[in-house]
Order: sequence, then structure tokens, then C-alpha cells
Amino acid sequence: MRKLIRTAYRLMNKGPLRALSLILALIVAGCLFWDPSRYAARTSTLSVWQGILVIWAVCAGVIHGVGFHPRRTRWQALFSPPVALIVLLLALYWFWR
Repeated sequence: MRKLIRTAYRLMNKGPLRALSLILALIVAGCLFWDPSRYAARTSTLSVWQGILVIWAVCAGVIHGVGFHPRRTRWQALFSPPVALIVLLLALYWFWR
């Protein structure tokens, strides 16, 4: 499992993918600040865990986007760029639909 996580992180550690990650994270963060009621649990159809997942994806996207490379495998797994990119794209879809 450790080798798989490190390989996935190494493959995603390219300049264009880091730029995409940072741009998506900043756009989603802007959407969260612009209209937080779209992501709030009481005023939208999203539940609490989905809002936490979006905030996690923004954090992971910024961490990956600025080029920070966690040394330990557990942190690479926690801030996984492929999962974060998928969640960021879904959050953008949710905001603009």
C-alpha cells in the first residue's frame, strides 16, 4: 500500500497538475466565501460530511498546488491529490449547476 501511495503522489507531482490543483482549490474556496449557503448543511441538500470533504479538498489542493511534498506516507495518503482533484471538480459542478 505504501508503494502505491508514493507512486500516485509522485505521478501527480508535475507542474501543470500542481497548477491545476491550486487553481481549482482557490476557485472552490472563492465559491465557499461567495455563497456559503450553497454548501451549508441546513440551507442546501448537502450534509455536514460533504461540506467537511470540500474543505479538506481545498486544503489538500492548496498543499499540493504550492509544491509542498509531505515526507511521510500517511500524510501523502491523507492529502492525496487525485482524490482532492475529484472532490474539487464535484464541488465546482455542485456550485455552478
